[in-house]
Amino acid sequence: MLGLSVTRLRDFTQHLFLKDSFDFFYLSEARFATTFTAQFDGRSLGEAAAVPYILWGQLRPLAFQLIRGKELPKSFSVVLVYPKEKTAAMLAAAGREALSEDLPSLYLNLNYRQEQLKLTTGISEKSFYPDFELPKLWDREVSAFLASLGLDEAVAPL
Repeated sequence: MLGLSVTRLRDFTQHLFLKDSFDFFYLSEARFATTFTAQFDGRSLGEAAAVPYILWGQLRPLAFQLIRGKELPKSFSVVLVYPKEKTAAMLAAAGREALSEDLPSLYLNLNYRQEQLKLTTGISEKSFYPDFELPKLWDREVSAFLASLGLDEAVAPL
């Protein structure tokens, strides 16, 4: 599991709330505490939903409206889910094919409290692979993603 502290909060939050950098992730859940608390369940409604979650890009404008203002938010928590097609491509590139129903869920957790933003990775596996180092692969994928945004210098290990 990767644990990072965001050292350049402004740069990181611009990518999260103002740019489309994270828009391809799905939203599992989010909670924002300002003068009031707003909580979101990212699950798609309806039994016929093709994907179980909504895209972060669908909620991002509303999330930005919630946190913007003269004062910093008291806290926020955003749990993002890596898309299954990207997970499958990442596994295939590492030489590990997986059936679509066996694909793990890969999470990116963002927690802001006391003017500090922390980022952690997480995994929920449906199948156990004793010879496969999925957490390291996911951590490298997140690190490469942050580097592609120029955010690798905006974070430091916890």
